[in-house]
Amino acid sequence: MQETTNAKNLKSEFDFTQLHSICYQKDDPNYHEHLETYRYDQAFDAVWDAYVNISPEKAWSGKMIHFHRMYTRRTQEEVFPGQVYHGSMGQGQVLILNLHVFNGLVKLQVGHEVMEIDREKKLIRICYLENSKSEGSQFIRFKAMPEGKTEVVHKTLYRSGSWFRDKIIYPYFHTKAINEFHGNVRKWLLTK
Repeated sequence: MQETTNAKNLKSEFDFTQLHSICYQKDDPNYHEHLETYRYDQAFDAVWDAYVNISPEKAWSGKMIHFHRMYTRRTQEEVFPGQVYHGSMGQGQVLILNLHVFNGLVKLQVGHEVMEIDREKKLIRICYLENSKSEGSQFIRFKAMPEGKTEVVHKTLYRSGSWFRDKIIYPYFHTKAINEFHGNVRKWLLTK
C-alpha cells in the first residue's frame, strides 16, 4: 500500500517532541474571538461520542482541509492518511492539517494539539502549535438542549500579529475549515 511506504518516509519530517503549543492566555487582551454554533437532533451522549470517536482522517478531510498526520505524545504513535485508526481523540494528540485555499492555489500547513477532553465539563480544548501563522485556543463546548437535542459552540480565541490576517483572512477561512470539520462529524454521526 502506498500510504505505508510514505508513512516510513514521513517519520523524520517532524520532531514532535520539539513542538510546543501556544494556547490562549486569558490575562492577555490582544486576542480576537470567532464563534460558530452547530445544532444536532441527537442527544448529548451520541454527539459527544461522534466528536471523540470519529477518525482524524474522516474528521479533517474536505474541500479545504486535508488530514496530513497525527502524533500522540503519550504513546509516540503516528497515524497517516489511509491508515485505520481505532483509538479516540485524546489529550496530547498533535494534528497536522493541510489547508487548500483559493481553490488549491495556496497550500498551508497548520498544527493543533488536543489539550483537554472533559466529558463532565462538556468541553474539548485545542491549541495551535508554535510556528503556525496564528496562536490561541479553540473551545468546543457541548450543551444538552430540550427534546434530546444538542448544541455545539465552537469558540476560537486567536491572534497572529497581523491586523489584516486577524480581521479579514482568518475569520473567513476559519469558518470554512470548521464548517467542514463539524459537517464531517455530522455526516459520520448520521451513519451510526
